[in-house]
Amino acid sequence: MPRLKALTTSGAAGRQLLEDTLAALAVDGYARSGVSEGGDWSALISAGRTGSLFDEKRVTVVEGAELLGPFPDALEPFLEEEGAAEVILLVYESAPTKLFSPETRRKVGFLRAGTTSLAPWERKGWIMTLAKGMNVRLSDDGAAFLAEMLDDPGELRSEVDKLGRYAAGEVVTGDMVKNLSFDEGKSRMLSFLDAFCTGRAEEIFSCLEHLKKDDSILPLVTALYNRIRPALYLGLFPDRGGDWVRLVLQIKEYPLKMSREALRHYSARALSDLASGLLGGRLVRLRSPFGPVHGKRRKQIKKAERTSVRSA
Repeated sequence: MPRLKALTTSGAAGRQLLEDTLAALAVDGYARSGVSEGGDWSALISAGRTGSLFDEKRVTVVEGAELLGPFPDALEPFLEEEGAAEVILLVYESAPTKLFSPETRRKVGFLRAGTTSLAPWERKGWIMTLAKGMNVRLSDDGAAFLAEMLDDPGELRSEVDKLGRYAAGEVVTGDMVKNLSFDEGKSRMLSFLDAFCTGRAEEIFSCLEHLKKDDSILPLVTALYNRIRPALYLGLFPDRGGDWVRLVLQIKEYPLKMSREALRHYSARALSDLASGLLGGRLVRLRSPFGPVHGKRRKQIKKAERTSVRSA
């Protein structure tokens, strides 16, 4: 029998509540079994009651749960409380408590996104924990700078995500936060990287027109190399696949997706030549605001080549 969880998810914080709830269920062993919209209560509950004894724990998301209407009291005996093998997440735009009778409410978990800000003494630790959970390598000074400037959990989560995508596995330093999170540099740089990978020439030159006014080209050179680096591995080792590249480089899905886009618009040889130029320039040998970039990357490529030879 299924367990119902009703989520009020209006606004950005609400959607994050859905993602956090799914993540928590995944930790408890629940696999996502699908997403539907609206429907019929009887069919929904019946689907949650079927399955063999050997089925894994699963969670189903129902968007637009308002379309289901009030919950029928006759189906209340078929609901289960915590620990059920099937969880149904009902996504509502507004509080749905009136759609359930008092008896049924005792078997339904009601979740609503909080809107309160974090207190100053809570922010830094919360941000560090958040970054670790998002697999973003955030430095102590980077977290401190974010904590000074923002107090809304939703905004902080968004900034950590953007900085993590930009860093592509490198440490997010305080200098990076200062350069990218609170001025036009952030949007310009990310727009340039995405435009380059997707071959949008007009947007590339438009972004460069603004970026060339910066005091140093080191952030641009480093960011461009970080962005195309997974494409080099995909081109050098086409039989390994994206999962292997993600494991070797310790990157997230977004850089890998953009690297695939780059390979659709540029040849592997062209990207290799570009990377060699970025790595070979004297500027890249300097210590950039994001840390050393030359020797470490060369060692990573050599390590990947050795791994490929050993497992061939």
